[in-house]
Formats: sequence, C-alpha cells, structure tokens
Amino acid sequence: MWIALVVIAVIVIMIIAAAMSNITCTVRYKKEGSDDRAEVDIRMLFGFVRFHYEMPKLKLENMKKGFLLKLEKQNSINRKSGGAMHARINKRKIELWSQDVRILLKSTVSLKKWLQHTFAHVRVHDLNWSTRISAGEAEWTAVATGVLWSIKTTLVGWLSYQVRMKKNPHLNVIPEFTDEMTFSTEFFCVSRLSFGYAMYASFVLMSRILQVEGGVKKWFRLYRQMKAKSQKVPSV
Repeated sequence: MWIALVVIAVIVIMIIAAAMSNITCTVRYKKEGSDDRAEVDIRMLFGFVRFHYEMPKLKLENMKKGFLLKLEKQNSINRKSGGAMHARINKRKIELWSQDVRILLKSTVSLKKWLQHTFAHVRVHDLNWSTRISAGEAEWTAVATGVLWSIKTTLVGWLSYQVRMKKNPHLNVIPEFTDEMTFSTEFFCVSRLSFGYAMYASFVLMSRILQVEGGVKKWFRLYRQMKAKSQKVPSV
C-alpha cells in the first residue's frame, strides 16, 4: 500500500514541478546583404525537452515562384527526426494557409479570443532589433531611416499590447551615408510562457473544439494533410 502512495506522491510532485517550469522560446535572425539566417530554440521541462529550428537559406527566386526556404530541425526527444527540407512560399501557398486558418476558426469556438488570452500570458524578457541602412544617397537614406523607425515602433507597440514586456525593447536604426545601397538587420528575442498555463490553455482549446460539431475531425484532417504535404517535400 505504501509503495502505491509513494508512486502517487512522486507523480504529483513531478506534475507540480512541470507546471512550475517555463517554456522558453529564443528567436535569432540576422540578414546581411543577400545572406539570411534564422534560428528558433524552444526549451521546456527545465531544459530536458528541446527543439531547434534553423533557417540557413531564404531566397527570392522571382515573383511567380516566390521564396525558396530551407529549414533544418532537431529535438532532444528523437534525434533521428532532425533533417533538412525545402519549401516554397508564394501566393498560392499563402492562399492555402488562409484557407486552413478559416477552417480552424470555423472548427473552434472563439479561437481568436483564446489566442489573445494565451498571448497575454507570454512574457518577453529580451527584445533587441538593430538595423543598418544606406539608400545610396544621403537624403534617401534619411527618409528610409525615418520609415524604418516608424515601422519598428508600430510593430513593437502593437506587440506590447499582445504580450507582457518585462523589459523595454532595444530598437536601433543606423543610417550609413555611403554611395552603395546596403541593408543589414539583426533581431533577438527571448520569451517565456508558464508550462502550467500552457497545459491549462490546451484543455481550454480542446473544450472549445469539442463544442463545435465535427471540430475534432476537422483539426485531425487538417493535421494529416499538413503532415502528408511535409513528407512530400524533397529533403536535400
């Protein structure tokens, strides 16, 4: 009898400890000239579970074909699942994503409200965004600098209403008065979400899906379609 009680106590302690941990997401992006590189690291359960996504290539081929994206992924659960894949992002792909979003909205009660409540519990601990720009001429460089400042402050201002900023964001736009057109930017962000709230939000989401007739089937159907499409993408 006492062995069962000990096992139950250990399980309860582990669940409480997991609920007290955080899901930490670190995003890094750097662009210099034609070179792009982005990395996303997700850590949870005190670092025992880790996911790493890396984008070493993002190339605009033409307006019809769109962007060619190369993505590499790794995780600490199944090392063999890591690999590289190529995908294209074009107008057709965006239209398909829009259709998927509409399906999810129809399959879930108040999905937008659920997203707002969930993001309201995200805490941004660090946000740095620095950009260097030259338009080739001094007057156009000054104009471009002002436009970039406006875009950055607008985006970060909107973000501050969606999540909790634990520290003031560090934004910078540096004009370079040279005869050549140059552009480079570097972005770094660290955000956290309580694992306990993530579990609670998952239960709430499931209850909202169950309130819609056929909602679960639509979610699983969409998941299978996305998984099948990802398996068809050639990996090189």
